[in-house]
Amino acid sequence: MPATGADEWHWVNLPGGNVEQPLVDLCECTEQDAWHSGLAPEGCGPGRGCIVVQTNATSSFHVIFSHTAAPSRNTQEPVLRFVVGKRRNSMTSVGLGNPYLKKEPIETTKSADALLTSDPEKSRTFWFLYDKSIGVAAMGCQGAPQADLCRLVCRFRDTIGFRAEVCEGLRYISLSSGKRPVSLRIIGAGAPPDVSIPRFRFDPVAWQQLPWQGASVVFQPPTHHRQLLERAQQILANSPIAPFYCLVEPRCLCLNVYRLLDPHRRGELLEPGEDGESVSWDACYEEVHRRLEPLVLRSAPWTYWPLRFDRADATTVTLAPTGLGCKASMDEWSRQVQASSGLRNSATNREVLTIAFAFEVFPVEGENAAQVRRDVVREITALLEKEWGTSEFRSPELAVWQAHTDFVPYTGGGLDGGDLTTKHSAAASPTF
Repeated sequence: MPATGADEWHWVNLPGGNVEQPLVDLCECTEQDAWHSGLAPEGCGPGRGCIVVQTNATSSFHVIFSHTAAPSRNTQEPVLRFVVGKRRNSMTSVGLGNPYLKKEPIETTKSADALLTSDPEKSRTFWFLYDKSIGVAAMGCQGAPQADLCRLVCRFRDTIGFRAEVCEGLRYISLSSGKRPVSLRIIGAGAPPDVSIPRFRFDPVAWQQLPWQGASVVFQPPTHHRQLLERAQQILANSPIAPFYCLVEPRCLCLNVYRLLDPHRRGELLEPGEDGESVSWDACYEEVHRRLEPLVLRSAPWTYWPLRFDRADATTVTLAPTGLGCKASMDEWSRQVQASSGLRNSATNREVLTIAFAFEVFPVEGENAAQVRRDVVREITALLEKEWGTSEFRSPELAVWQAHTDFVPYTGGGLDGGDLTTKHSAAASPTF
């Protein structure tokens, strides 16, 4: 972008007729390009870039990621192109080519805040990115790219064509008008931020879980119901939205009913004023076990929860008590765990009866992806309504967590006589 004074704004005024103007060379991105966006120039390069744009335009504009700085219209150049306000401002889209291959976008969104403003006196801010390290093309609203502000996300880790390969060397970001003139303020450009959901708990580049410590009381599902959960996993794994998710290891499928400790709650075991960071996790696990062992763990063989299927979504199955007597027994058991441990349950009422079989790594945002997710949920729900029946959960156990979906049972005395993180490294999560 051209050099300007500190108080000036970067404006791009484009005449109508699909006129393109290159803005950023991602191989030479500087602090000047980052401007007021909060983006960092470090990490930019071929296949990795992000731009933030503000406009009060009421006619469509295009954001183009391309291999060259030359105009791409009608050139067969395999560009990645976002269009905001397409088809009379009824949608925002992303696809390959200018125009799109077969004149069809890969994904669209009709979210109101992803469309152009209807009032020229009120501007809107959008961001657009591509990151080859995770194979994600995304756009969203407001000025800070993050998961909850995504309004359209594509994951190029699928079996459809060679989308990831085509986008590998995208080096330039250009803006283009549609049929009518547009004025755009460029807030800045830089490296694409992390828009994954489980930040600090999962590495989307290496596709593996990060260390995460905690302790809870869990029920293992009966064999038949574990197999049903694995079938639900397979439905998700076979769907077009599989690249947005990571599966939970089958051995870690559980009803996580009482959540005792997590990285932010270690200090609750200590007296007021004591430093929680000074106590090792192994010592915390041993103390929790000591408190639970006389009552909760000794009574585990005759602790029994009969549960029925309630509902499902794309990542979890939620159960319900089979009757009022079951519900009363569950409530009393929870009170005894709290009295024995001295620790509150950080799980919500819904989480207590929910089994997670997968987790969302990237936001499922877009009309096509949302429809696929509805189809997946419908298929999983039909399976479990037909075959779940009543699941008999017995013998709860103390679990210590080494990643947010990876645990090992704890029976006291340390884990193999050593530190948890060295003796039980987090296993790689299933990939699609």
